Amino acid sequence: MNITVIGGGNIGTVLLGELAKFPENRVSLLTSRPEQWHHSIEVIDSEAHTSFTAELTEITNDAAIVQNAELIFITVPSNALPKTVARILPYVRVGTVICIVPGSGGCEFVCRPLIEKGCVFCGLQRVHCIARIKEYGKSVYALSHKSEISVAAIPQAKTPAVANMLGGLLQMPCNALHNYLEVTLTPSNPILHTARLYAMFRDYTAGVFYPRNILFYAEWDALSSETLIQCDAELQTLCNTLPLELSQVVSLKIHYESDTVEKMTHKISHIPAFQGILSPMCETPDGFVPDFTSRYFLEDFPYGLCIIKSFCRIANVDCPSIDRVLRWYEAFMGVRYFTESGFDGADLKGLPLPQNFGFKSAQEIAEYYTK
Repeated sequence: MNITVIGGGNIGTVLLGELAKFPENRVSLLTSRPEQWHHSIEVIDSEAHTSFTAELTEITNDAAIVQNAELIFITVPSNALPKTVARILPYVRVGTVICIVPGSGGCEFVCRPLIEKGCVFCGLQRVHCIARIKEYGKSVYALSHKSEISVAAIPQAKTPAVANMLGGLLQMPCNALHNYLEVTLTPSNPILHTARLYAMFRDYTAGVFYPRNILFYAEWDALSSETLIQCDAELQTLCNTLPLELSQVVSLKIHYESDTVEKMTHKISHIPAFQGILSPMCETPDGFVPDFTSRYFLEDFPYGLCIIKSFCRIANVDCPSIDRVLRWYEAFMGVRYFTESGFDGADLKGLPLPQNFGFKSAQEIAEYYTK
């Protein structure tokens, strides 16, 4: 296949290597920093203790590269997606498959122009691999591969064919989800990261310094688990309320096989692939402080938890724990999400929330995701 990957972060880099290792694929990269890339990409598999090198066909910052692509993977941050869509829209062809990795963050709304042009839009429910760049533009660690992945497409009828194609390309089982909302509401980073950040920094104020960078997962604590379980339960209530098949929005209690605070704390803090991962913090002369520019803050709240909250609002589902975390983030980051009349603050206006795209009822949501 002719494949273009957009974005050269952790996931983009590992995708480039894994797709290009098959000589029948022509794999190109669209990046804002082409001068920093090598045509040979090394992937180091930490589980199998092996490595391989794959050759890229083209590296460019010219969006016209996508006009030859049969499949496009987009791996950019959620806040960069609108600009990416606008850049490639003039060049994509009818029938091109466009896959967002991961596919949450309200990207089905942002990508509406691509869908309306006749592209097949899809998204992975979770990333297929935990990856960390070793040397930018040259090498990447594949720390842990999932045993399987799941995908949904718009139009919905395209999902089985897309699942079959992606399973073959990524060499792993790929499940066809019932509808794209099962991707959007996946309680991965939108609840996992936000619950942890709330627990870690709930008492932070300017002038507070930490003696070291905290291990994000290995030092996972009871409050993180308690907050996660509470927010996850509210999401499950939402899924049981909306008139859609959402059984594949699997509770984190099931995903992590932990139904109590104690079990969840032990489970997350002992996952081998998570060991050594640091928190979004930066060092100053006086100590460590939260890194307000991190994707953990700039993506997982506005493009994650806010979207879940917005669907709760449409479905009239109370979510006090989600509200508590979002109100903390609102004060922490100096944004405005809540007003006297509810969840309609000024800083929600530019986000890919269902309300911002005209959805007002649960029935309208059901009709959109089953087309």
